[in-house]
Amino acid sequence: MDYIHTALTALLSIIALFAITKLIGCRQLAQLSAFDYINGITIGSIGAELAVAKGKEFWEWLIALLVFGAVTWLLSVVSDRSVKIRRVVSGRAIVLLDNGKIYDKNFKRAHMDIHEFQMECRKNGYFDLSQVQTAVLESNGSVSILPVSRTRPATPEDLALSVSQETLCANVIMDGKIMHKNLKNVGYDVTWLKKQLKEKGKSTISDIFLAICTDDGVLTVFPRAEKEHRDILE
Repeated sequence: MDYIHTALTALLSIIALFAITKLIGCRQLAQLSAFDYINGITIGSIGAELAVAKGKEFWEWLIALLVFGAVTWLLSVVSDRSVKIRRVVSGRAIVLLDNGKIYDKNFKRAHMDIHEFQMECRKNGYFDLSQVQTAVLESNGSVSILPVSRTRPATPEDLALSVSQETLCANVIMDGKIMHKNLKNVGYDVTWLKKQLKEKGKSTISDIFLAICTDDGVLTVFPRAEKEHRDILE
């Protein structure tokens, strides 16, 4: 009987967590602020306790889970409507470097040292700080960088070139199966697909792990690997 009770409470915990996640929205995953991060951990911990709770404890944990979820959702709604509250809950962006000047007081406010800052710059592809015009610490902890104009990569607009707009690619074959709906959405059919595969020497669809297609008919094929690749990044 205890096993059945545990299974049922675990199932209810999963349902409650799923409902709360949908209620809060994707911000929990994509734009974690410090407050969101702490709430996410707390809600997960309560959900774990709820899964093995018994009797009166079960309802206590469930109420706590609902309260945390409701407060988090309410704050997100209020933050979306009020700039002042959003700044309190999520914080605000902090300028760390601008026009060759490093603002050490802002580093202290951000609880970041120069080594962490240089690491974030390197992660963004800037190993030389002289190439950075402005660096801003965002409220979610990431560092956004505006490069010095003379060092940034040239764009087609800089070179006065006319280029066509790229669009999303559609997966037309996945794991050896044709994705008929995706193929139709890009304006092609199975006959066209098989002809393209034959021209590429890939006539057996089951041997294709992934094939993607653009709106203008460019097909890229990724066949299954015959053997496992040796890992050299250890």
